[in-house]
Amino acid sequence: MSLLGLNNYSETFDWIVVGGGISGVSIAEILCREGKSVLLVEKNSQLVSETSKVFHEWMHSGALYSLVPDNLLTLRYLLGATDDLFEFYNSFSRMNLTPTESGVKVANYGWFNRDQIEYRYRINKLNPIWMSLVSRSINIIDLLSNHDWLRRRAGSEYGRSNIRMSHWYNFITRQIKSQSKFYLKQSPDLTMNSRVLISDLLSAALHKGLTVVTGTEITTINDNGEFIEVEGQDVVYRANKVVICSPDLISEQLKVPIKTSYAPIAVVENVPEEEVSFVELDYNTKNCINLLIKDGNVGQAGGITVNHLNDVESYLEYIIREHKKRNPKIEVIDSYIGLKKELVQKGENRNYLYHINQNSSNIWSVVLGKFTLAFSMAPEFYRRVYHANPSTVVGDFIESEHNDLLSKTSWQEIMLKNR
Repeated sequence: MSLLGLNNYSETFDWIVVGGGISGVSIAEILCREGKSVLLVEKNSQLVSETSKVFHEWMHSGALYSLVPDNLLTLRYLLGATDDLFEFYNSFSRMNLTPTESGVKVANYGWFNRDQIEYRYRINKLNPIWMSLVSRSINIIDLLSNHDWLRRRAGSEYGRSNIRMSHWYNFITRQIKSQSKFYLKQSPDLTMNSRVLISDLLSAALHKGLTVVTGTEITTINDNGEFIEVEGQDVVYRANKVVICSPDLISEQLKVPIKTSYAPIAVVENVPEEEVSFVELDYNTKNCINLLIKDGNVGQAGGITVNHLNDVESYLEYIIREHKKRNPKIEVIDSYIGLKKELVQKGENRNYLYHINQNSSNIWSVVLGKFTLAFSMAPEFYRRVYHANPSTVVGDFIESEHNDLLSKTSWQEIMLKNR
């Protein structure tokens, strides 16, 4: 059931989910899967129309974060997301990532593409720290590419104790001897079809009775002891429990500072047939650029996020200039700014993980750092609340290639506008 701008509703729901990004949709699906009555409220006219709209559609294996000095915590979180993807989402027919005895494979058309992202490590022979990090990263990719997913979970397996001393140096000699600018390594990361994936989650939840309200901004959440009232302009909804998945509302209601960063992305055409999706990696992160290829020789050309809006224009020019050096025939169709709103905890520069907080007996909040982590976050949310695992079986529902409740991605909108 979907309703636009629904006013006062007499039913008291088991749950109200505030915020219709990937966090809200995935939590709503898990709750509906377990037979809960759920109202999903989104301030925009369509769901997943902010962060989940502008991102790259990049399925992170965790390998990229083997370069981050966090004791491989982000790597293990993201590997755990793949573990949970296989356990809790395998009954979706278009979930086409398959575990094998040696890595994973993509079967048929569905959520993921047979498009592995190539890592291009910039060779810096005068920086032994960087060469050591690259060596460790390459070894971790080899471990992941050969992981036996049929018999072992990965999220708990790749801590510091699994990294040998030799992993820090056994690829240094190859870097020193190389005459190239980059050391190339095919990663386990994949591109994804985010709208197919989200459409399946939403369709499954709607089939189980989810009610969706769009175009309604929630301003106040009150717990009166008997039930919780969720209020917006001229609207009041009631529920036994509420989970806030909107960064803006979490920041406002819970007085948590929000960090906003900006990711300029150019949508380009005439990408050569022989080119592959790639990310260039450098000790100086400002030099890192990436290209994710779409159908029809189109690509998303991006780089890192910047902290200040006034840096966006010059950084976008840098991204385009660097990509044209590598692929001179590409042409920019248009560009956009990916706005990233993160609730960064003390001591964090970026939020790559997820945080589930119980703010009162019946009010929860969720912050998701990476789209990929939704596969872990939603089941873990259910565990935290109900102290049990959710079902691994979704049940039958009608698959839809296009769902009017969902926004298109920014790059799709640009292509529709210019073609």
